[in-house]
Amino acid sequence: MGMKNIITVGIDTNVFIYYFQQHPQFGHKAKNVFQSVTRGEIRAITSIITLIELLSLGGSDKDIEKLKTIYLQTPNLKTFDITQSISIEAARIRRNYGYRIPDSIQLATSLYAKASVFITNDKRLQSFKEIKIRLLKD
Repeated sequence: MGMKNIITVGIDTNVFIYYFQQHPQFGHKAKNVFQSVTRGEIRAITSIITLIELLSLGGSDKDIEKLKTIYLQTPNLKTFDITQSISIEAARIRRNYGYRIPDSIQLATSLYAKASVFITNDKRLQSFKEIKIRLLKD
């Protein structure tokens, strides 16, 4: 199999949270996504905002440190900084769709990275027409 068959998938913060917190309803589906990423079946991208949101969750310093380590060591996951071009794109998305700034940044990052799909569990983002939105629950 050639490398060109591997799709790039944008992953929203909530998918990471469900995975790391072993969410009773969505944890298993999130785990399936991360197993595919770890095995290299899909290439994952996300915004640096994911790291901010993840490490803001609370928990002991030890838990936060562990979470940070696991996140940073996830294979086939590329974290994008918020560049000027991503910022401009996020502002456009926010104006056009009325999404919150973190969501706009995530979507702008996925567009910038040329992701084929954006995985989230936020139903509100389904109105976004510029990239295929896949809800985790589906």
